[in-house]
Amino acid sequence: MSTESTTCKCKGKCKNNRCACRKNRRPCSDDCKCKDCQNPYNGVDVEKLHECTLDNIEKYKRYSKEKLERKVELPCGCEEVAIGVMLEGGEYTCSECDEDYYYSICWGDVAQDNCSWHCEICKTCRDWREWHCDNCNKCTYGVTLPCENCGASSSMGY
Repeated sequence: MSTESTTCKCKGKCKNNRCACRKNRRPCSDDCKCKDCQNPYNGVDVEKLHECTLDNIEKYKRYSKEKLERKVELPCGCEEVAIGVMLEGGEYTCSECDEDYYYSICWGDVAQDNCSWHCEICKTCRDWREWHCDNCNKCTYGVTLPCENCGASSSMGY
């Protein structure tokens, strides 16, 4: 994610993606023109969050203390980690097997970083075998197959 400063010229409350700050997953700053700002990224350290958490910021902010403290077992089976630790660090590296994981709000479960990804266009977590078709603007299954939605070839170059 870019660390560039973003400012908005909103005259409203920054409640949708017409706000440049919100669209770029950034909090509004004192340099912004907004009044009574309701940007959901305000007060959140966005630099430490995974794309999935950023795209689900409203859900993340509603997580209770109990939910954030609840431990989940990593898919490798090596250890259990609190959901909040995984969310607030962006990624979590298992201390035993050195695999990287993140908590997918989309899936409501732990995801292995090298077996999944978060589509920034569709705003959902995906299996590593899926790709985003630029032709029909949807994610589709199969790294070497044509798009199951429109028939276009993979733009990933596989």
